[in-house]
Amino acid sequence: MALAAEQIVETRPLSRGERRLALVLRLFALLFAIGAVLFLFQPEDTVARLNGPGALVGLPPLPPSDRPVSSDFWFALAIANMATITTCSWLAASDVRRRRALVYPVVVSKLVSSGTGLLLFVRWMHTFPFAATALVDLPIAVILILALRAARPD
Repeated sequence: MALAAEQIVETRPLSRGERRLALVLRLFALLFAIGAVLFLFQPEDTVARLNGPGALVGLPPLPPSDRPVSSDFWFALAIANMATITTCSWLAASDVRRRRALVYPVVVSKLVSSGTGLLLFVRWMHTFPFAATALVDLPIAVILILALRAARPD
């Protein structure tokens, strides 16, 4: 009985690059989930913790708010994005061959957030939380791109 080519490919053990990609995705999924929960339940504390390193280098803090402000509208969307990239990372890690495409939205999310963080830092307010977005998310995007390249399908 003849086997489909797809079935033959799936029986091969994962390459070193594929195993590394799966590990990186699991690690990021865990970190994204923790970050989403912390930010959901402690958004002001999260920003306050990010203000600390900025104060050490003379950057102004993002001011705290004791009431909702218009930018809080985006809070729900930020949490949804974090949940989405967590899910995409976890699902892709479970089958890096067939679910590889799920990594691309994570990369796009990290590139867009780092670009937006830089834009806010440069054009609006030189505050560390905006810079931190780029300092954290851009390396994540680069790591994922390199891991994807190393795990190229044959």
